[in-house]
Amino acid sequence: MSLAYDVIPVTIVTGFLGSGKSTLLADVLKGDAARDTAVLVNEFGEVGLDHLLIGEVDAQTVLLDNGCVCCAIRGELKDALAALFSRRARGEVPPFSRVVLETTGLATPAPIVATLLGDRIVSSHYSIAAIVTVVDAVNAEQQRMRHPEWLAQVTAADRIVISKADLAGDASALDKTLAQLNPAARILWRTKNDDASIVLDEAANAHDFADFVRRTGMRVHDARSDADNPLARLNATPGHREGLDALNAFCIEFDAPLDWPVFTLWLTLLLNRHGDNILRVKGMLALTGAVQPVVVHAVHHLVHPVLHLDAWPDEAARRSRLVFIAQGLTREAVADSYRRLCRHLRTAETVD
Repeated sequence: MSLAYDVIPVTIVTGFLGSGKSTLLADVLKGDAARDTAVLVNEFGEVGLDHLLIGEVDAQTVLLDNGCVCCAIRGELKDALAALFSRRARGEVPPFSRVVLETTGLATPAPIVATLLGDRIVSSHYSIAAIVTVVDAVNAEQQRMRHPEWLAQVTAADRIVISKADLAGDASALDKTLAQLNPAARILWRTKNDDASIVLDEAANAHDFADFVRRTGMRVHDARSDADNPLARLNATPGHREGLDALNAFCIEFDAPLDWPVFTLWLTLLLNRHGDNILRVKGMLALTGAVQPVVVHAVHHLVHPVLHLDAWPDEAARRSRLVFIAQGLTREAVADSYRRLCRHLRTAETVD
């Protein structure tokens, strides 16, 4: 396939200020695993790359000693991605096969996802491999209480990497809190000596969701009914407190294989009506007439391209499961909306 027509996977690395995402990224770039990688950062000064640089390609692009490309984003993200792809096609930079994008510490992932999925030119050349959120084990409690951006970063993640684990002591409560806030994410602990190449896994969605299916049968309870609900203990500002009170993580399971047109109609209507309040949807579906499972993934109004897995991660769990992280919506209300649509369309699917 010509380089000009490749679709390149993008891994988004986010995390609050000081979480350690820049350190993680710098460690990734030291290894041979990043040889065919392009890295987009907001400013070079935010990442400790100076000791890695061997030569400047132009004012915004440098070539690292392992052959990968590092670019500064000084304008719109879509312009940076389009320009980088064009330079790759013309042979002006090495033929990278993946992109790692580091966000600023105060960025929420949704606008970046919107650019990657919603811009016609960008989406024709790039796809989202995973969102990796770095969480500071030492300062997570304080950041969670004070900054809504922290919560947006955590709930959008496919992977959560807990940094500074060797400085935090017993952080089991943090692990439990993160699992409750985002039950769809795989949580990893990292010390300064651990391998950082995890952020370059192009099949993150498939691997992470398979791991999720294996954990506890994917049964997720309403966060507000949990006596250990981490949101209930926050001493947050009134506006943040109100939003946290309404946050709910739950799982809907479907007994029978789903009719794909009916399901997509329902999800489209649901996101169109409530997308502003739906932080995350992720699920593995059994479809009528299909042997292999399908993974669906959405953030707010934006739906990722469907991912087809080769096989079910657990042969004993061949049923559809859909995880929601939402504000102001309950499991019962969402499940009932599907039931009502099925009744209206005279379908026979039932929801647990």
